[in-house]
Amino acid sequence: MIKSIKAIMRQDREPYRVPRRVQDVIPIQCVWPDGIFKVGVKFSKTYRFTDINYKVAGQEDKETMFRVYSELLNSLDCAATTKLTICNRRQSQADFEQSVLMPMREDGLDKYRREYNQMLMDKATGANGITQEKYVTITVYKRDIEDARAYFTRIGADLAARFAALGSKCVELDTTDRLRILHDFYRAGDEGNFHFDMADMARKGHDFKDYICPDGIEKHSDYLKLGGRYCRVLFLKDYANYIQDEIVTNLTDLDRNMMLSIDILNVPTDEAVREVENRLLGVETNITNWQRRQNQNNNFSAIVPYDMELQRRESKEFLADLTTRDQRMMQAVLTLVITADTKQQLDTDTEKIRSLSGRCQLAVLKYQQIDGLNTVLPIGTRKINAFRTLTTESLAVFMPFKVQEIMDRGGIYFGENAISHNLIMCNKANLLNQSSFRLGVPGSGKSFSVKEEIVFLILNTDDDILIADPEGEYAPLIEAMDGLGAVIRVAAGGKDRLNAMYMVDGYGENNPIVVKSQFIMSLVERIDPKGVGAKQKSIIDRCTGDLYEEAEQKSTVPTLAALREKLMEQPEAEAREIALALELFTTGSLDIFGHDSTVDLDKRVVVFDIHGLGEQLKPIGHLVITDTMLNRVTLNWKKGRRTHVFIDEFHVMFENEFSAAFFNSAWRQFRKRNAYPTAITQNVEYLLDSVQASTMLSNSEFIVMLNQAAGDREKLAHLLNISEEQMSYITNADAGCGLIKYGSALVPFVNHFPHNTELYRLMTTKPGEGRFSGGRA
Repeated sequence: MIKSIKAIMRQDREPYRVPRRVQDVIPIQCVWPDGIFKVGVKFSKTYRFTDINYKVAGQEDKETMFRVYSELLNSLDCAATTKLTICNRRQSQADFEQSVLMPMREDGLDKYRREYNQMLMDKATGANGITQEKYVTITVYKRDIEDARAYFTRIGADLAARFAALGSKCVELDTTDRLRILHDFYRAGDEGNFHFDMADMARKGHDFKDYICPDGIEKHSDYLKLGGRYCRVLFLKDYANYIQDEIVTNLTDLDRNMMLSIDILNVPTDEAVREVENRLLGVETNITNWQRRQNQNNNFSAIVPYDMELQRRESKEFLADLTTRDQRMMQAVLTLVITADTKQQLDTDTEKIRSLSGRCQLAVLKYQQIDGLNTVLPIGTRKINAFRTLTTESLAVFMPFKVQEIMDRGGIYFGENAISHNLIMCNKANLLNQSSFRLGVPGSGKSFSVKEEIVFLILNTDDDILIADPEGEYAPLIEAMDGLGAVIRVAAGGKDRLNAMYMVDGYGENNPIVVKSQFIMSLVERIDPKGVGAKQKSIIDRCTGDLYEEAEQKSTVPTLAALREKLMEQPEAEAREIALALELFTTGSLDIFGHDSTVDLDKRVVVFDIHGLGEQLKPIGHLVITDTMLNRVTLNWKKGRRTHVFIDEFHVMFENEFSAAFFNSAWRQFRKRNAYPTAITQNVEYLLDSVQASTMLSNSEFIVMLNQAAGDREKLAHLLNISEEQMSYITNADAGCGLIKYGSALVPFVNHFPHNTELYRLMTTKPGEGRFSGGRA
């Protein structure tokens, strides 16, 4: 046997002790708060890593992931044992209700909450309901805990860097997290009752195993009974000559509580080469002896037997792999444990698992079920020595990655994962920034998706919501919410007016007068695209500053009409030209932005409906509404309130230089002042033509992409690095289906809201399906 492997197996050997109680079956001797376990003479530590989109990646991307994963395997310490574990755990009903469902509030909206909860329950029942977590456990011999702690600090940093290269995030687990994994397995169905406080445990003199062990363990020849549940451990007995990279995915796709582990021993290259050379020498010796016997029988033309030639060729290829192709020799054993409520179900699931293994042969452990269980669990022990010799590439075929999941506690429902069919629950608070985009062609479900999010925020949070509504799509929904919101209809000759010059304390990023001057320039540019040159900028800046200085002295609020009067007082002819351009909006028929506000902006939900302005004036309305929103966000920020901002037809903001600059500044201020801005547009091409807008898009952490036009798809793929396989989910996609970019994750989703609900009738924009006949819904 190879020297290093022999040393590790000698360290793993322990004298057998007859267990006197259930706790004695768990092979953990001691625990430390930072997550280090003492197992035998060794120490172990577990790290959790996240999934990546291997299954939906293109062929080229898959090859890249395969190479990077192979490098990770090559980097494993030869003196340690590495265990990769995939854990399937069914989410408990109590945990689901606590983390996902909305509590009732008795505010007149509980009928909608019940509908929403029922929809989530139906979706969760239809999905497999399985939460899949992935762990890597390192076990190593060290003299004491201090040496072990220093070792795990170094190895943890290396693992984090290696997994980051794959697009995965690797974090260490503390003792509570590790014990929770064991508790949830041993006591399936009782997951919500795990409470572990190490200081309290030490004070009371309790054993940590009391918090995790099952009520009892019954040993049988080929299965165990843990409490009231049955479990069985299998191991990979025989490897096929050719294995597909989906074998682990196929085995862990079963809708059951289960764990699959791969124990890996990395053999030092010099020992591996020496071992293979010895094997090759033995094969050559056998061939030489055979040929000598043939020659003695005068059979000089005899051909070397096929099995000997095959051994020679394989040994040479193995040696070439080790010496020229950067491969390492690995010793690996794959074990798997499945659980069921009944013995009959366990037998059925066992046959199903064995059929899913393909040409690889899974066998049930006989009279070694306890040893197998302690091997498969992420404790750090290995009691089964059914090792197989593999190269790095052969082992990398057992790819532990499948598809990314988004299941944040406290998240908002955005659909189901198109591959795993699990719910997608996104909590934007966990992202680096909360900027969001909704992109899709008309009819792809943008408005419905936004309304779903708005409804969730209204029903399950106390956050404020501001909506720029250029098509009158959101007003009926808000009006149906029992007076929670206000709809401000901005139209020529209308009674609702907004003061474009209103400015709260704290407005702007640095100098509020500079930001307000930029806003006025944007407004003038929208009215007269050729009217803002160097002279006009100076005049607007001067007059804006003078106007606010005078207003501060008089304790009044400036208006656009007052600014026009100030412009008329200036000696420059350009000032009068600007004043003339503003006349329509101050003393003319469109003076809705030129005087004091007449609307109540203190409601929790405010919709700015500018549908009545017409296409020519909507860009101006967009600007004034954005400025008004900025004031409200600033006020909420000072009060400690979160604000959600939704802006439809976002692309019109970037058709002119000054409006683009102003809105870019406003977008930054939204993010800095506890506001979550969401931009909605169907004209993605116009958006991507603007450098500022495309930069905002690429820097956004949350993007919902629905069905896209061909030209837009290509640009999005280049900007966001989306593979061809992933792009297929936004090519001719059904309404409500597409891709979600959530931080570094890119997840395909489907979202079919039940039609027979009052919420659907409130949110749909399809003609004839809405609650409000004869109008928009």
